[in-house]
Amino acid sequence: MIEATMIQFFVALFMSLGAVCIFVWAVLSGLFTDVEEIKYKAYHAEVTEDE
Repeated sequence: MIEATMIQFFVALFMSLGAVCIFVWAVLSGLFTDVEEIKYKAYHAEVTEDE
């Protein structure tokens, strides 16, 4: 029983470390610098597709 719990713990640990690594990569690459611009880019892409 304890082996299954430890496996689940390590899986959760590695998943959370992966999420933290992706978040740090996104911050360092500048993906969170101007979040409002992304909203307008997505809107304009949808408007031009509909026309």
